[in-house]
Amino acid sequence: MFEKVIGIDLGTSNIAIYKKRKGMILREPSVVAIDRETREVLSFGNDAKAMFGRTPDRVEIIHPIRKGVVADFDITDQLINYLMKKAKVKSSFLKSKIVMSIPLDITKVEENAFREISERMGSREVYLVDSVNASSLGVGLDINYPTASMIVDIGGGKTDIAILSLGKIVKGTKTDIAGELFDRRIVSYLKQKYKLLIGEKTAEELKINGSSLFEGEKETEVRGRDLITNLPHEITITSKDLKEALQEDIYSLIDLIKDFLEDIHPEMAADIMKNGMILTGGCASLEGLDKLLSYELGIPVHRAHQNETSTIEGIGILLENLSYLKK
Repeated sequence: MFEKVIGIDLGTSNIAIYKKRKGMILREPSVVAIDRETREVLSFGNDAKAMFGRTPDRVEIIHPIRKGVVADFDITDQLINYLMKKAKVKSSFLKSKIVMSIPLDITKVEENAFREISERMGSREVYLVDSVNASSLGVGLDINYPTASMIVDIGGGKTDIAILSLGKIVKGTKTDIAGELFDRRIVSYLKQKYKLLIGEKTAEELKINGSSLFEGEKETEVRGRDLITNLPHEITITSKDLKEALQEDIYSLIDLIKDFLEDIHPEMAADIMKNGMILTGGCASLEGLDKLLSYELGIPVHRAHQNETSTIEGIGILLENLSYLKK
């Protein structure tokens, strides 16, 4: 009889579920629509995200997981139960082993929240894995080799920056400069420059599909509400607009990475200079970001092939090697 082992990545933007020998079986936005007055949950995941900007004022779209940490325990519990039922693995969690990703440098209270969620699922054993280590495995790094590897994981609510060697994080830090902040900057920029009001869902699409941060230029049509006439309106913006909207935050992130690299051991610096840095997370898809980072930092920067799912893919690798995980 096969052992029941499930992997979960509780991200600020998305939740992914991985089942041993089957791979990733579900990935949906970690958002929930609730009634502001009654606090009743109306929809979850994809259905809730589709409601962004298209609902009465009475309906509120919330993120129960903020910056990788459980912000609303009860709503998160309901969201996970819904996704488990949708993936048809609800019964699989009972008396199963669960491998769950956790953010870099979380507090004991935050860690206990993750453990309690897994216990509510009915799991008999839970392994909490740092999301940086999981992502490193997911992008194909051999973290057990005595060579320093660097990874920058730009997610929805946070960015993790870390150097790993021999399966351990040698040095790590995190910042709020991440995808959701970028979305808000785009909303604010278009509001101020073009008097066009858009939602964060539209901003997210512009960020990924309309940006070009290093070279080349794109044009993108964007629809929203004209703040002068209060009528629906469409304009054409360029990737230069998006670059201007994001420039301050992108360069703040670059400065943070520079500071991070300043006091590392010379041998580690040599390894990183030779092997470069791995860029992963949803925002690794921003066109030209890898080239811009490489230009400003003076080191090779490689964008992970499966940047959006590297954490859950790494968890999947650990599911097949629980003996290593126990170490």
